[in-house]
Amino acid sequence: MITTVARIKRASLVFGLTLALSATAPSVAWAAGVTPGEATPVQREQAQSRFLKGRDLYNQKKYDAAIVEMRASLDIVASPNTRLFIGRSLRDMGKTVAAYVELGRAAVEARELARDDARYQKTAQAAADERAELEPKLGFVDVTIAHAAPNTTLRIAGDDVRPGGWSEPLPVLPGDSEIIVETPGRSPITRTVHLTAGKHESVAIDAGTEGDSSDGATASVDASTRSGNKLRPIAYVAGGVAAVGLATFVVAGLMSNGTYSDLEAACGSKSCPPGHEDDISKGRTQQTIANVGLGVFVVGAAASVTLFVLSSSKQADTAATAQNKHRPGTRLTASPSFVGLEGAF
Repeated sequence: MITTVARIKRASLVFGLTLALSATAPSVAWAAGVTPGEATPVQREQAQSRFLKGRDLYNQKKYDAAIVEMRASLDIVASPNTRLFIGRSLRDMGKTVAAYVELGRAAVEARELARDDARYQKTAQAAADERAELEPKLGFVDVTIAHAAPNTTLRIAGDDVRPGGWSEPLPVLPGDSEIIVETPGRSPITRTVHLTAGKHESVAIDAGTEGDSSDGATASVDASTRSGNKLRPIAYVAGGVAAVGLATFVVAGLMSNGTYSDLEAACGSKSCPPGHEDDISKGRTQQTIANVGLGVFVVGAAASVTLFVLSSSKQADTAATAQNKHRPGTRLTASPSFVGLEGAF
């Protein structure tokens, strides 16, 4: 019973230490095999057979096939010796990050087993030494994430990082690496960090404030501004039409008044005698033109003001709109007997 409890405690320690080591390597699989001390003779024989095949393939530099056999062996018995060869295969394939992680796990697991079996001391030392040789070829990033939600995720250089590994220096290849922090319902937070081989860089990210939805609001404001800008030229055209209508009203109105004055001088308060029909017709035409000009002015001015106000309101911020809500304003008012501006306070 005491031996069983001790094994459980040691297994928990190994799990905690290796969790961070495997955080950035999705290609590194967790072995489902039993520990060497708990393996049955049949399991040892099966695992040994796959291991020897894998080692032969490794010596032939057939690294992909070697890893397949080694993984199969690990699924039966989780031996650090097998994991050591997986790390070597990954290293020789040029997969430096994955090899660094795998060798680290091999060292931790072998060191734990060496407490009961001294033969694993050599494995632990070999894995640690070979891992140390890779360290100068890698950069390391320490990511601190504040206010992370339970469903916040971290991705570095395209690899998902388990939350258990966030507090550890994470190995990546030298150069520019993209860090992405995502929380559902918020905009992704992206950072790019330049890493030098053998160096450590620290990155602090606040998942609670940096990933808000302000980008969407900004996009909405920009879209409204563009829409408002499209209305502004039309408002100017309508204003030009209103100006033409006003000019027509003024000119035709003056001409109509002149004709009326001439007829009043010639006819007085009585009906005009024959011979003034053309003047009367001309005066009526001038009056009609003046009225049409006035109508064009009213419609054009109303359209211009409306479009101008709409274009301005689309560009205004919501806070500014609230502040201006109760300020004095003016509006164009038209009726059969009055055209003018009304004030509102």
